[in-house]
Amino acid sequence: MRLLSYLSGYVSLIVEGRALERFINMAVSRGVKFWDVTYLSKDRMILRVRLSAVGSLRHIARRTASRFRVREKTGLPFLIWRVRRRKALHGGALLFFVIVCLLSSFVWTVEVNGVKSTDPAAIRETASGAGLRTGTPRWRIREKDIEQAIREQYPGLAWVGVDVKGSKAQIRVVEKKLPVTVSDSPAHVVAGKAGLVKELLVLSGQPVVREGDTVSPGQILISGVIVPGASAESGVVPGLPRYTRARGIIRARVWYQGYGEAPLWERDERTGRTTRSLTVAAGNHRLRLSGPARSPYPLFRTTTTAKKPVQWRSFGAPVEIITTEYTELVTYEIRRSKSEAKRLAEEQAYALVRSMRPEQGLSVAEEIEEVQTGRPEGLVRVRLRVELIEDIGVVKEFKP
Repeated sequence: MRLLSYLSGYVSLIVEGRALERFINMAVSRGVKFWDVTYLSKDRMILRVRLSAVGSLRHIARRTASRFRVREKTGLPFLIWRVRRRKALHGGALLFFVIVCLLSSFVWTVEVNGVKSTDPAAIRETASGAGLRTGTPRWRIREKDIEQAIREQYPGLAWVGVDVKGSKAQIRVVEKKLPVTVSDSPAHVVAGKAGLVKELLVLSGQPVVREGDTVSPGQILISGVIVPGASAESGVVPGLPRYTRARGIIRARVWYQGYGEAPLWERDERTGRTTRSLTVAAGNHRLRLSGPARSPYPLFRTTTTAKKPVQWRSFGAPVEIITTEYTELVTYEIRRSKSEAKRLAEEQAYALVRSMRPEQGLSVAEEIEEVQTGRPEGLVRVRLRVELIEDIGVVKEFKP
């Protein structure tokens, strides 16, 4: 439908009159098809219709005491008409697109993704020796040979893939993961957060706290300094302290608090229909290929992106393809009951607590209460307290 309308041409009309419904009904009864009908006011609207139906609408407008004017012209007939008027400019644009199509058959950018310890420039140099370099025709590139050459040169890579899309070539690599070596340097086990010690299991080192103690962040729980003759080291011959890497499990009661609020009434905006416009810009000249010149919506958001068909180092094509997207914004109101607002506030509080608590923590108690401020403000506020039992031990190395 839209493709046929573009080929035959269509216009956007602003219709004004006191009998707009009668105008539309008479047009539909005569086989005229509309789309994107938008009322701007009680006696003013915007609609789109095919070019061939404009003549019929003039007679209907006289019958209904209405009038309309053309707001926008879109489609192949208007494009051809503009091209005929500006032959030199569009002839140059056509020549440019031919050049762009020719240049897109070559690779102008080589990217390396996924490297952490390997030098990307070195991988590009290896790929260049295997036939992948800027300015290389795409039909001469042998992806498998390039991948094999990179793997042979860098045995630390677990996987290599070469992908050529348009004028860009991407070399994606995955490095081998070496086994993590466990350090044996002296270390304490300290508290990562405040809590009440519930269970203490010492694997190595000397305990500093006991069950039932309240600890604060950074406090030493299991010391890596072994004092001879201490209770944890009974039978040790007195002498100088020795150092070890403390290990153990310290489970403690930890409390988290979350807060949430939700209004009983609010006004917001949501997105509706979307219309795109495509324009080619060359210097100060612009040629609109498709879409409207202005937004067809009274309230809207505009997103514009410009892209050059060919970009290589300092060379850039003098032509840009500009895409403008008009997104309709619809204002609406939300009214909530107190129970609905409270439920929404509780969801926010729970989400906040989930972002702070560890996944392996064991929840033992929850308490949620509504916060009263003593004055009417159209908000429902809640506070959530969650008690967990979790391992709070964190290894912290030290130098003797």
